[in-house]
Amino acid sequence: MHEDKTVDLTAALKTSDFSGSAEDKTIVFYHTMGDSLQETLQVAIDAFNAKYPDWTIEHSQIGGYNDVRSRCIAGLAAGNQPDLAYCYADHVAQYLKTGKVVDMSDYVNATGTLNGEAIGYSATEIADFVQGYYKEGFATNYGAYSNYGYKDGDILTFPFVKSTEVLYYNKDALKDAGIEKVPSTWDELWDACEILVNKYPDCTPLGYDSEANWVITMAEQNGWGYTSASEPHYLFNNEKVAAWLDDLYDKYQEYYFTTQTENGGYTSGLFTKGPEAGGTVFSIGSSGGASHQGTDAFHWGVAPMPGSKQADGTVNAAAISQGPSLVMFQSEAKNETERQLMTWEFVKCLEDATFQAAFSMTSGYNPTRLSTFEIPDYAEFLEGDSIVAVTAGVAATMSDRFYTSPAFSGSSTARDQMEAALLYVIRGQKTGADALTDAYKACGGK
Repeated sequence: MHEDKTVDLTAALKTSDFSGSAEDKTIVFYHTMGDSLQETLQVAIDAFNAKYPDWTIEHSQIGGYNDVRSRCIAGLAAGNQPDLAYCYADHVAQYLKTGKVVDMSDYVNATGTLNGEAIGYSATEIADFVQGYYKEGFATNYGAYSNYGYKDGDILTFPFVKSTEVLYYNKDALKDAGIEKVPSTWDELWDACEILVNKYPDCTPLGYDSEANWVITMAEQNGWGYTSASEPHYLFNNEKVAAWLDDLYDKYQEYYFTTQTENGGYTSGLFTKGPEAGGTVFSIGSSGGASHQGTDAFHWGVAPMPGSKQADGTVNAAAISQGPSLVMFQSEAKNETERQLMTWEFVKCLEDATFQAAFSMTSGYNPTRLSTFEIPDYAEFLEGDSIVAVTAGVAATMSDRFYTSPAFSGSSTARDQMEAALLYVIRGQKTGADALTDAYKACGGK
């Protein structure tokens, strides 16, 4: 446990004066799931309703992650926020200012039972979570958390499923171009791109889906500085990041790569086209989006994110940890005590290892509980040859490489500005130094 602070929630529940309507017994959940994942989500909803038939889960797909963030911010301001929502840490850093983010440590460490089952998690159950994922939600990871009434030991988010960025590649194209080794460093990748643009004149060798992740990952791999949880928060306005952006401009002019924004959509669409049809040979994208990278047009492969070679000859292959966590919000309803407890009970259904296995097999995201890998169906799935299974297996081997960026009020803005800076530079609209200076100012830097 992060801190021993048990709470008897059943005693608190007994003092609740709740006698509400069906509307009062509706838990609102915001997420980004498409149709296939919503079908899988229904499994967790059914498990919850089997225990608590008087309660209803009302879930809504709110566009993408940034759309969820915007809707939550608007809802918090108006007093009609959801009970539960998908989140990233930098989103929660913005929510903290409202004081309405629920400290889930009270539920994790709760004593007592409900419906014949323990409310909280045992020490063994907590150890079953991938600890890097579990600890992402600690309040101490958030800048100035104490300014908003939170303290050491508080848990502000709970991990749901996770992903990272991986390198999808066209085996046939590499073989035809005489490239025998799948690139494991950026130098090797750029060398391959030079060969490929000559081999396939209509090809743009590399597609990278997230401009912001690219800048942030390069800063992480090379120790250039991106952000800090403590002031000064913004470290990216430096010569090394600027020089890398300027070099990226040169490579863009050589048609070595494109990005999601420049392509007008995820670069998986270019990857599945193949180089002869003007597509890519490499695609760097989320492991959670593996199903979109699959094709029968050629033999594909999946490898970890390329790393940056260091001065001492070692390679730093840090890869971003992403994918949704869950945040609970306080409610203005008169049954707040029961409502939050029921929301937590639904969170536990989402965290159930069997459900995590089903969700991961559908989505390609990695589960957050170690026991999921012991479930026979999931173990068999990982041994399969589908691109979702292969990618999940590759991502699972990368857990010791994962990093997360500091979360603070303004960290979400910094991320948006990294995307803008890269695009300004590769389009020839700004130099690397000018783009970063403008980004720094946009974040409130002097």
